[in-house]
Amino acid sequence: MSTDSTNQPDPTTGVAPGQPAAHPAEATHPAEATHPAEAAHPAEASPAGEPARPKRNTALLVAAMVAVLVAAIAIAGLILWRGSIDDANAETEAAFARSVTEQGAEVTTVECEGDTCAAIIGGQAYTVLVQTDEQGEQHFGVVAYTGD
Repeated sequence: MSTDSTNQPDPTTGVAPGQPAAHPAEATHPAEATHPAEAAHPAEASPAGEPARPKRNTALLVAAMVAVLVAAIAIAGLILWRGSIDDANAETEAAFARSVTEQGAEVTTVECEGDTCAAIIGGQAYTVLVQTDEQGEQHFGVVAYTGD
């Protein structure tokens, strides 16, 4: 490889132009590197004018990707769980409306949340308590609404 006369090293300092000066306190051997990645890949001298290789942040990227994956799984699980609760509430509403209709009354509105329902039957407001026995059958306790 030939060098031109403009990039001749200065014999008095021992440092090539454009290169940082070496200080005695700096580590110059791979065994003295403080980071394991630096020890595995010693500093490569890049030709003048080329940018140095950026440090690899693979651990940070993997951690971020795992965090995003965990968050996505948690959100999907929450959506599925909430959907199953909505389905159970819809089944309870349908069962209560069917039970009231079998007794000859007309259900205007019924909304259930867990084991409690609010219903309007024949223009009157009612609170409905729902119990499920060992066989999975639901039993309803209907009380006239007495609140504000």
